[in-house]
Amino acid sequence: MAGAPPALQAAIDGRAVDRALRAPLLAALAAEVEELDVRAFLADPGKRARILADLARSMDIDVLVLDSGSGWDARANGLVTDWTDGYPPAVRAGSAAEVRFDGSRGGAPVIVDLLRRAAAVVPQTTSLGVTLTGPAALAGAAGGRLTLTEAVQQVLAAARLVAEAGAGMVIVREDGSARVDAGGYAAATAPLWGSLRFFRSAGVLHAHGAADGWAAVLARPGPFLPVFNPRASPAVADAMEGTSRAFGLAVTATATTPLADLMASRRCALLTHDVDLLGHVRIRDAQGVVAKMGSN
Repeated sequence: MAGAPPALQAAIDGRAVDRALRAPLLAALAAEVEELDVRAFLADPGKRARILADLARSMDIDVLVLDSGSGWDARANGLVTDWTDGYPPAVRAGSAAEVRFDGSRGGAPVIVDLLRRAAAVVPQTTSLGVTLTGPAALAGAAGGRLTLTEAVQQVLAAARLVAEAGAGMVIVREDGSARVDAGGYAAATAPLWGSLRFFRSAGVLHAHGAADGWAAVLARPGPFLPVFNPRASPAVADAMEGTSRAFGLAVTATATTPLADLMASRRCALLTHDVDLLGHVRIRDAQGVVAKMGSN
């Protein structure tokens, strides 16, 4: 499906939510289908498109997230990925003289190729999603070489690249444990959300992990869908109950049931995972895990 999922964009625009769309994170777990090394798999857009499209056809998936945090965009900015602790890799400052997004380096060419291949083979009812390193995370990883505003410009360049290549949903992933100034972040990121809307892609802000420090950012009105783990972030859940805006919930492989009152609010527009399922479930169990997302 080209462009933003209509139901998701409608929710961002403040219209009623009929049901939560499913967007599981299994972009790295998919390597297990053919027992491939994860890093080698991520470097092969042909295999990624074929295997992920097969998974989309076999599961109840509304948005196929093609990349769940591999750091492809960080490398395109001249930063490096550290795989010491596995997937998703940590992002570190590199030796590049300038931290600037370049669509011809890092993992950017692979992602563009992947999006175009996947668009040709996924079911017409399935939208495509891609994860980006959030501007606060990018600025932090750059080690003082980027201000938040400068980091937003690099994320915006990456977002434009994937939106033009066919991503109907762009997940901006921030570290929920990082400190953030709500007003400053909202002002700095406004151009990012506006650009995604212009390019007909739904913007999602996912503060992963324990993200109570991001409650004021996520509950703030804006043209994006806030996503959080309700069990790890009770203050965010409380803040969201005090608003009328739509939101998304990030669940884990072992605790698939979100808070019942949040689900009952009929404002939950998206169900995803807090991290990729790689290392948490085996691929043979993924279909069952996805089927249980949001069940009570």
